[in-house]
Amino acid sequence: MKKYLTGVLAAGLLLTACEKKVDPVDTFYVTVDYKQTSPKDITGNIELNPKDSIYLNFTISSPTDMSYIEIQRNGVRIDTFQLQNLANKKSFSAIKGYMVDSSAGDYVYRVLARNNKAVFMGDGGKQLKVTVKPDFDFWSYRILQVPDSVSKTNNCYYSSVDGKLYSYTTGAAASASIDFGYYWDTTGRGTTATGDDLKHCIYALSAPQNQLDYYDISSWTKNATVLKKMPTSVNFITGLRSAGAINTLIKNNMTSGTSSKITLVSTAGGSNVIGFRTVSGKFGAISIRYVNGDSPNKTTYIEVDVKVQK
Repeated sequence: MKKYLTGVLAAGLLLTACEKKVDPVDTFYVTVDYKQTSPKDITGNIELNPKDSIYLNFTISSPTDMSYIEIQRNGVRIDTFQLQNLANKKSFSAIKGYMVDSSAGDYVYRVLARNNKAVFMGDGGKQLKVTVKPDFDFWSYRILQVPDSVSKTNNCYYSSVDGKLYSYTTGAAASASIDFGYYWDTTGRGTTATGDDLKHCIYALSAPQNQLDYYDISSWTKNATVLKKMPTSVNFITGLRSAGAINTLIKNNMTSGTSSKITLVSTAGGSNVIGFRTVSGKFGAISIRYVNGDSPNKTTYIEVDVKVQK
């Protein structure tokens, strides 16, 4: 037993002897002081609108000489100040302004110091998170169903005001906010040719649809939403990331060729992104994510995402 205890003790001593001390990340005792002398100066986490202005009004100090002061956003250097020619390399102050991103999300800013070998000295343990609020609404995973003529409870109407879906039963009270409807148009179904098929359709309520005459919407507000299929160059996910991008990509593509009804919508490129303009003048886009069924059956539906300017 003594032999085993001796072995364990020896192993423990060996591990202790081999133990390596790791210095803390910030061993230079760098401090960063953010000041607020104007409304645009930020000193902590903040929420802003796209393209708002911010200022980093800071003083960074260290007991030892600093050679470079670096400003980072999300870990990427966006500015550098060189201190080699300054008499005092232990303290540096500056005011630097930026325009925040146009895309919604979190952006982390920090000011840090490096020595003459570009070794990280510290950031004072301070990071400033700027949250850019979206200037558009994004409504995801909305299921539009083919209208049903019996119970009349299938959700076939959509409002971009609040992202809500409505059926014929629930839509009357909310008709002023409804931007478009959906149904499966049977035109061309009785022929062998395919060129006259219309199938999945999105339409403005201002455009009467004879196939839906079992829905009496004569007393409803019928908004004249304008629609158009977007070219494949308009990427719903990566392209439409701000109200400005929606304005550029959707509005500029709707100067001509618009309609009150879009037919043959599908998940295929060129038919899967539908631009629209509401009666209030806001632009938006519909992404056809999924299609279930290919008939006027009440079980047929499409899944859509919608983005619209606020």
